[in-house]
Amino acid sequence: PRFPAKLYDLVDSHSNVPEDEAIVSWCENGLAFIVRDLTRFCEEVLPAHFCHNKWASFIRQLNLYGFRRITQGASSGAYWHKFFQRGEPHLLRGITR
Repeated sequence: PRFPAKLYDLVDSHSNVPEDEAIVSWCENGLAFIVRDLTRFCEEVLPAHFCHNKWASFIRQLNLYGFRRITQGASSGAYWHKFFQRGEPHLLRGITR
């Protein structure tokens, strides 16, 4: 599936640039990602990677592919999938709709 690979590239590329990390990045443990600036994410990042700027559409895609929102702890608000991990792009093939 293209969505998980595009999402991985998006998160990974933004996590390596301090200015972009303020928008979206991996969580410290590398097992989830977090959108830190929703406005800039929708205005700048989504159109560049997914040809739309709708948060609801992005969340729908996350849900379709089995991502879950973390609701407690230091990573609260981040999104997690067991096959979406920093430095492990080969795991992406385990993500299906």
